[in-house]
Amino acid sequence: MLKRKAVTLAVAGALGAPVAAFAQNVQIYGKLYPEITYAKTTGATGTQAEVGSTLGSSITSGTGSTAGDFKPRLSMDQGNSYVGFRGSEDLGGGLKAIWQIEQGVVLDTGVNAVWAQRDSFVGLTGGFGTVRLGNFDTVWKRIGDPMSILGISSGNFVSSSNILAKAGFNSAASTFNIRQPNSIGYESPEFGGLQLLVQYSPDEFKDSGTGASSTTTKNARLYSYGAKYTLGGLYLALAQEVHKDFFTGSTAVYPTGSTVASPADSLGTSVHSKDVATRASASYEFGNTKVGGDVVTTEFKETGGLAGSFEKYKHNAWLVGVSQKLGNLTGQLNYGKAEKGTCSLNGGVACSTDGLDGKLLAAGLGLNLSKRTMLFALYAKINNGASAQYDNLANVNPNPGSDSTQIAAGISHTF
Repeated sequence: MLKRKAVTLAVAGALGAPVAAFAQNVQIYGKLYPEITYAKTTGATGTQAEVGSTLGSSITSGTGSTAGDFKPRLSMDQGNSYVGFRGSEDLGGGLKAIWQIEQGVVLDTGVNAVWAQRDSFVGLTGGFGTVRLGNFDTVWKRIGDPMSILGISSGNFVSSSNILAKAGFNSAASTFNIRQPNSIGYESPEFGGLQLLVQYSPDEFKDSGTGASSTTTKNARLYSYGAKYTLGGLYLALAQEVHKDFFTGSTAVYPTGSTVASPADSLGTSVHSKDVATRASASYEFGNTKVGGDVVTTEFKETGGLAGSFEKYKHNAWLVGVSQKLGNLTGQLNYGKAEKGTCSLNGGVACSTDGLDGKLLAAGLGLNLSKRTMLFALYAKINNGASAQYDNLANVNPNPGSDSTQIAAGISHTF
C-alpha cells in the first residue's frame, strides 16, 4: 500500500493536482523471465497425405518427402515477459472503476514491442460483480490450466496449451488459447466459492468491406463462458468457447498459398463455421504438493462447402501434472496427450486422421532466491504422430512428424 500511495502522490504532484482530487490507486507491475534455450527437432516425415492423414494434405504442399528437421539451435528468448499499469478509483457506494494496460517486454531484441497488446481494459466492479471492456484473455483460457509450470501459463514451450488448445494438422492456426480483442466480459460475485464468468466479442468488420467476414453473410463472433469453484486447496473449473464464422478449421487445413482455398475466401455466401472447445479443469493442493490437470474436447465444423472441402474435425486431449515444493525448491512434471480424432469432408469424400496425435512431456525446476526472484530450468518434448504438427517452437514451424526437444535456463523476477 505504501508503494501505491507513493505512486499516487508522485503522479498528482507531477500534474499539479491536489492529492484529494486524485483519489485513485495506481500500480506498476510485471514479470520478466528471459531464458537461454536449446532446441532441436527429429523424425520429420513428408506431407500429411504421404504419411497417413488426408485432412491437412495441403499444409506442406510442394515439400513432399524432402521435408526435414531443423538443426539444433541455441537462442536467447524473452519467455512471456510483460509490464503493466493498473489502478482503481472508489466511486462510493461499494462501486469502483478499474483499469489495466499491459504489454509484452521484448528483453531479447528490444524491438517490435506493442503498447496494450496484452490484457488491457476499463470496467466497473461492485456488489453486482465486475464488467470489463477491452482486449483480454478469454474465459476458457483464464480459468483452465491449473497446473502451469512455475507460473508459466502460455507463451512458453512448457505450456499445456501446446497440446490442449490446438489441433494436430496445424497447431499455429487452430488454437483456442487466445486473447480476444473487442471483448465485453462479466464476472459474478463469488457465492460460497463459486463464480460465473461470460465473455462476448462482436464482429466489428461485418459489412465493412474489409476483414475475414466483411460480407453480410458472415458474422465472426466469439462466446466464452464458464464457472470456477474454490474450497480450501480444491479448484474446479468448467468452460466452453464458441467461435462462429472464424473458419479456423479450413484456414488451418488450407492456409494461404495452398492449392485449396479456405471456404471463408472462395466458396460463397452459404458457407459458415462453428468451432467449439469444452474444458474441465481440476487441482488439489495439500501441504507442499499439488496435483491436477485438464480434459478438453474440441470440434471444428463448417457447413455449406463444396464437395471435398473441410467439414468437421473433432478430438480429445488431456493433461495431468504434479508439483512439489521442498524449501526454496519447486519441481513440477506434466504429461499430456492429444488423440488423433475423427474427420469428415463435404460430399462424403474419404478423410483420414491417421498420425494426427501428439504427446507432451514438460518439467520445470525453480530455485526461489526471494519472493520475487527465481532461477529456473525447463524441459519439454513433443512427440508428434507421423502426420501431426503440434508446435512449441518459438521461431520456426515444424514439418509433419517432427518431434521437438527443448531445454532452457533463466532467471525470473516479478514486481
